[in-house]
Amino acid sequence: MDKRPLEPEEYDAIFRDVPHYRGPPEGSPYYPLWKTILELLEPGWRIIDVGCGPGQFARLCVNAGHPYVGLDFSEEAINLARSRVPEAKFCLTDVAIDRYLIRKGDYDVATFVEFLEHVEDDLGILGSVPVRKNVIISVPNYGGREHFRFFNSIESAISRYRKLVYFLKCGELSWGTTTRRVYLLFGVRAP
Repeated sequence: MDKRPLEPEEYDAIFRDVPHYRGPPEGSPYYPLWKTILELLEPGWRIIDVGCGPGQFARLCVNAGHPYVGLDFSEEAINLARSRVPEAKFCLTDVAIDRYLIRKGDYDVATFVEFLEHVEDDLGILGSVPVRKNVIISVPNYGGREHFRFFNSIESAISRYRKLVYFLKCGELSWGTTTRRVYLLFGVRAP
């Protein structure tokens, strides 16, 4: 079966119907990942979060003192995010088509939290980050109907993205009590 990206309306339904997307960040299964990412950030770093979802990570970033811009193509996610974190900026945009805000570089770190596996042109999107900008990536070791790829090991994730990012720290987090893992990669956009 050929993979196809989910449409914005399909993500709208997910963000509307899955309870953990509507609750506080601390109640999300992603909370341990978000806390680990926050530990990688320098104080006051400006963040652009590609595939920001409903603003739970944004809430944590703003609470920690980070100026924040979130990008997503789900109108439901953007509306939730704007109501959850009115002091942050959120843009309804499809980065598969429009990468202007990523290329512009008005940030200290670009985050791709559980996003790159959802898009066919992950390398093109990641490659639009300006050289020498900090990058944080998290990708899973499990598939899903909405995933174009998953990674069997941290080495496979590093291998896919190493031509674009000089990695400084890499690690993995267990996803609950299952064998699911998330690989977390932090580095600098390579020339």
